[in-house]
Amino acid sequence: MHLTPLLMATIEVGQYVSVWKILPVVVVILIWARLLTWMDKDSIDAHLPRQMLNTIELGLLIAGFFLFLFLPVFVVALAVLLTLFVVGVALYLILRHQKVGLGDLNKQFSDWLHGLFSREKKIEVEAGEVQLINKSGTPLGTPDAESPDLIGYLAVQKMFTDPMRRNADTIDVAPSDGVANVRYVVDGVVYNATSLSKEDAASGVTYLKQVAGMDVNERRRPQTGKMKATYNGKKKDLEVTTAGSTAGESARIEVNPKQRYELKIDELGFDEDQLEQMTSLVTSGDGGIVILSAPKGQGLTSLTYGVLRRHDAFLTHILTVEKDSPVELEGITQNKFGGKDGPSESQQIDWVVSQEPDVIAVPLISDPKAAAAIVRYAENGKENGKRAYVGLRATNTFDALRQWRRLVGDDKAALKHLRLVVNGRLVRKLCIACKVGYTPEPDVLRRLNMQPEKVGKLFQARTEPLRDQRGNPIPCEFCNDLRFVGRTGVYELFAIDDEVRAALLAGGSDNQLKQLFRKQRRRYLQEEALQKVQAGETSVQEVLRALKTESTGGTTSSGGGGGGATPAAAPKRPAPAR
Repeated sequence: MHLTPLLMATIEVGQYVSVWKILPVVVVILIWARLLTWMDKDSIDAHLPRQMLNTIELGLLIAGFFLFLFLPVFVVALAVLLTLFVVGVALYLILRHQKVGLGDLNKQFSDWLHGLFSREKKIEVEAGEVQLINKSGTPLGTPDAESPDLIGYLAVQKMFTDPMRRNADTIDVAPSDGVANVRYVVDGVVYNATSLSKEDAASGVTYLKQVAGMDVNERRRPQTGKMKATYNGKKKDLEVTTAGSTAGESARIEVNPKQRYELKIDELGFDEDQLEQMTSLVTSGDGGIVILSAPKGQGLTSLTYGVLRRHDAFLTHILTVEKDSPVELEGITQNKFGGKDGPSESQQIDWVVSQEPDVIAVPLISDPKAAAAIVRYAENGKENGKRAYVGLRATNTFDALRQWRRLVGDDKAALKHLRLVVNGRLVRKLCIACKVGYTPEPDVLRRLNMQPEKVGKLFQARTEPLRDQRGNPIPCEFCNDLRFVGRTGVYELFAIDDEVRAALLAGGSDNQLKQLFRKQRRRYLQEEALQKVQAGETSVQEVLRALKTESTGGTTSSGGGGGGATPAAAPKRPAPAR
């Protein structure tokens, strides 16, 4: 009797299901599922235990879903679901951080967002091919089988594919003895790519010129054009330079040339004490001359630009004098010299000085008249804190100091307002995903002036390929099997105080200068580099290679390449790494 009214009642649709409650649950589940897909793929690249992680992550998802269904209070159920979601993501990120770090995830996220909102027209290319984009921004597909451009397109694919996969900075195509050699530079080291016949290479260079908007009929005079390319979803800016010779037409392709010089002072590689000294120097408001030095190809331009960026360009009047400006510096007026009708170095510096700037920078000085003009600028501006940065090619701080004194020609003038000498090198950073730890021999450490009792495990580039559980070789996706990823700076600083200045004016010996250097509690280049070895950033072998780099070249061959990439001797026209 009592059940009859209940059975006869009409239940409205949706009375027991709230759309507003189920919507956040669906969103969480969808995001979680998408992240599981990404984690599965990323765990392979990051060399993490894929099967174990998949089991744990999927188990957390299932547990969270069922707990949500069975817990009686909606708020509690949703909180439990969200908690397990956060636990799953956090667990993966912690394991990934321990293995390879999280630094590359920001770039992955930016690329994903760009692809999500990009309105650019897309043309599908075969997997592993390079997508070319012409000067006007139009993506190009594979030419038809009957098209005369097909041979050139295929030649460009051979030129570009391996270098692009390995994140090359520069690609060189040079005809010689019936073939065209293709070489590329990654982090200052030259590698051999696939050689082409001279005919295929000529077709490839012609196709590149066509895409970059250059004159395809001009094969003798040098030309420069710009284009873009995309490989595996990563877009790259290309600067193509061609020139003719008796052997045929050669080409140099600079990949993302502007990105090389975008570092800030805290990204250059200074250690904590050095960074504090450099920052204090920049912000002190004191004047004087600072020498920035490095061998060719060892980051001199990046060093100069990084220091200049530490100045407030909107409150400080900054001018540069350069033969070539690879990038534009925001808020800084860059003045070029040289060229057919341009002013000389000293003439340009004289004009810049007449503008009464607060800061002058000459990334590479070579003219004694220009050096004399810088000295006069420092003398006239000593009351107003005028600062000059001067770049030199030198192997260490003492070499840079000798060069500056020789260039000025008058020790008293050269040293009067000189405040600091900086010298740098670039060392490649070990791949964090595949570097190999080892316990060094105590005798080896002592020869390197390292204390065995303070050094535990060091790292070096692996010499054997990575292998899966079945023993099959697999590539490292983080370094593309080059064992190293990126470079960092190593620096030597020598402050020119009154004691150092007096010793130099009195004809002090090299040994006396070294004692004064030690008195400042500074470390030599090798000692600074070995600090990065102890920190696991690079290897002893890489330090020895980098410190052997002569001032005549920045691209040198290196052992420990690998994975099919053959280190090569430096090309006749070395890549303009700075």
